[in-house]
Amino acid sequence: MLRLSHVLLGHVRSKLALAREELRFRRAHPDAVLGEGVLLYGTERIQAGRGLFLDRRAYLNPGNMNEGRGYIRMGDNVEIGPYAVIWGAGGVTIGNNVHLGVHVSVTAHEARQVDPARTQALGPLQFNFAPVVIEDHVLVCSGAQIVPGVRIGHHAMIGAGAVVVEDIPPYALAVGCPARVIRYSNRYDRVNKGSDTAVI
Repeated sequence: MLRLSHVLLGHVRSKLALAREELRFRRAHPDAVLGEGVLLYGTERIQAGRGLFLDRRAYLNPGNMNEGRGYIRMGDNVEIGPYAVIWGAGGVTIGNNVHLGVHVSVTAHEARQVDPARTQALGPLQFNFAPVVIEDHVLVCSGAQIVPGVRIGHHAMIGAGAVVVEDIPPYALAVGCPARVIRYSNRYDRVNKGSDTAVI
């Protein structure tokens, strides 16, 4: 019975802590729309512009690893889909007008492979940290995974279920595991080429 009461007390404390985080976030971002069951941790290191929409069960956490240097920074009109996860221990920056689909995962840290000489059953994992940058007007489709150290260029699209392990240039459509660019949307490269030629 005593064990059960400790479990229940821990559950209540956890719920209260989450409620405090959500209240802090709502005060800092009064126009943000939060769906049912959104989970927010470390909200003092989560920043967002206007028009943020966090759909149901989205999870954002800048992490306590990396000596508390993690962050999640989002621009205007960002939409985070249902059950999407953003781990920002290495830093995640999301631009304006970005849409992340259902079950998308963005992480700025990952565990290192366990040393083959290690034989004990339990022990702490070692992590690598690297920032993720998603530029303006990017669409990341359902189930895509974005790993640490990746930059996704503006107006790019990541296909459903893709695993992004290297930078994706602007205007690209990238699909597969690992993600590969299969085409570019029409664009006019006046700045770099001085012409109106469409690059496809």
